[in-house]
Amino acid sequence: MPYIIDQETSREFMQNYTMLKRVKRINGIAFFTYLIGGLMIMAYSLVSMVGLAWDWVAMYTGIPLMSYISFILIIDTFIIAPLSFYLTYRVSILHHSLSGLIVLPLQIANYALMIWLNFIHFFDRIPVAFAAVSIYCLACIFTGAANMWAVVKYHWLEDQEGFPQFNPRYEEYKEKRREREIMDPYLREMQRVQKASNGEMNELGTTDETLEQYEKVHIPSNMDSI
Repeated sequence: MPYIIDQETSREFMQNYTMLKRVKRINGIAFFTYLIGGLMIMAYSLVSMVGLAWDWVAMYTGIPLMSYISFILIIDTFIIAPLSFYLTYRVSILHHSLSGLIVLPLQIANYALMIWLNFIHFFDRIPVAFAAVSIYCLACIFTGAANMWAVVKYHWLEDQEGFPQFNPRYEEYKEKRREREIMDPYLREMQRVQKASNGEMNELGTTDETLEQYEKVHIPSNMDSI
């Protein structure tokens, strides 16, 4: 029986294919946001170390030191950024849901920490540092939330008919191939049986031909009458 896809199924295939493309696009955006954003915030934290060279002036002028700000930024970004990117890689490329449940709260907690530090005037000497961290954290939070939605949709699409091509012609081809795989062993067995039957018939025919030749060349004698 041929595999037939009705109009309703074809429409569902089209909708699921469109959703799968959207999921992949979101995964790509989140992946590069965490990659590029992480590299930039790490580079900024290293550049901020230049301010350490001027702290000897601050020691004599009574200005609050900037070194502690730079050190906190370096410690924070060199832990949070690589870890967040690794988890996002697992979500975007490997579609690992648990990694998404970790990276999003991680970024929210990190941003909450930065807000609290800013509230207690931690970034007063370098206000641009708080702005840079805020941009990075907010970008990661928004794309991370979208990425979490995408991985949930991806796992839902995995359970739908036609995944991942969602192509009616491809589904028809798979069904025909499946039927052929089922029929091939049956046909091979039928051919084997037919070949064996033909072999037995050939042997029987050979015996009859030998008997006929014997009757033609045989000369009756007294022994035959006995």
